[in-house]
Amino acid sequence: MEMVKQGDFSVHRSLVLPGMADDDVQRIQACLNELPGMQQIVFDVGRRKIALTYDASRLGFWSIEQVLTGAGWLLADDRWSRMRYAWYRYLDENARANAEAKGACCSNPSDIYAKRHK
Repeated sequence: MEMVKQGDFSVHRSLVLPGMADDDVQRIQACLNELPGMQQIVFDVGRRKIALTYDASRLGFWSIEQVLTGAGWLLADDRWSRMRYAWYRYLDENARANAEAKGACCSNPSDIYAKRHK
């Protein structure tokens, strides 16, 4: 696993894999370790949960979903999980956009005030 110093865009995500068994841990870990920006993977096999830490400027939750479902592990599909995963995707898209932004839109507030007083 690529250990990267946690920066501004490091996020922690929790997901549930209902079909995960004890012998799946190493295969899941191998799949997720190939993703750029993955920092930490913690398994709770008894509760069928995975806690992930990754750099959202380099990796999005949608990529994690694709890797896991492509390898045959389906994420929990209850209402709460679907809402949480949609929220993760939204947050990761914002983090990526912020990481790629050139600068603040209001870097020179004197222009704002000058236009307001005309």
